[in-house]
Amino acid sequence: MRIGIVSDIHDDVTTLRTALTALRREGVEQVVSLGDAFDSCKPGDPGVEVASLLHEAGAVGVWGNHDVGLSHEVSAEVRELAAPSLLEFAARLQPQLTLEGCRFSHIEPWRDPRRVEDLWAFDGMPDTDVQARRSFDVVPERLLFLGHFHLWLAMRRSLGRVEWDGQSAIRLSAPDRYLVVVAPIVEGWCAVLETGDFVLTPIRCSVQPRLDPTAAAQRTG
Repeated sequence: MRIGIVSDIHDDVTTLRTALTALRREGVEQVVSLGDAFDSCKPGDPGVEVASLLHEAGAVGVWGNHDVGLSHEVSAEVRELAAPSLLEFAARLQPQLTLEGCRFSHIEPWRDPRRVEDLWAFDGMPDTDVQARRSFDVVPERLLFLGHFHLWLAMRRSLGRVEWDGQSAIRLSAPDRYLVVVAPIVEGWCAVLETGDFVLTPIRCSVQPRLDPTAAAQRTG
């Protein structure tokens, strides 16, 4: 199966549209959003168009720290304010998602996405053996995909951080387990995962991506 992965859209309608076009060209069968799709929700806001594009693409996904209030325990105030079409799409987002033996989440899977405190917590990136092991130890899936951190990162359960800059495809070979952070749409990136041979291919979806994929994130989504 070919899975298209988009993360941290943050209302960037233009880049999302380009990304979805690129993913269709790549023959993607399912689009997965890793959260923080919306920063706005009122009729006429860009978040509503983001929801429409994802809906038209048949996307599934998870919520993030920026859009949890549109998906989980939505308040009466938000229901009054937000566009119904956005709420309808957001209601289908999950805390975490499993597909084709992979786990998709916005934050590390050992954190609870139903808790705002966990969604907004930051005590370092999962770029050390100790940090990555916390995720490997709580879920059974071999491949774990995250958003949130606004960079490319691959951690291998047996050998630690993989020397990979997000500029080329990476083979996530069995039986090793991998934790992969996917760089964001808002910085000009998406990805294709081929579950037949476990190859993840980064896709540039803007002319000049604004993210230096070798740099540590200065902020999280």
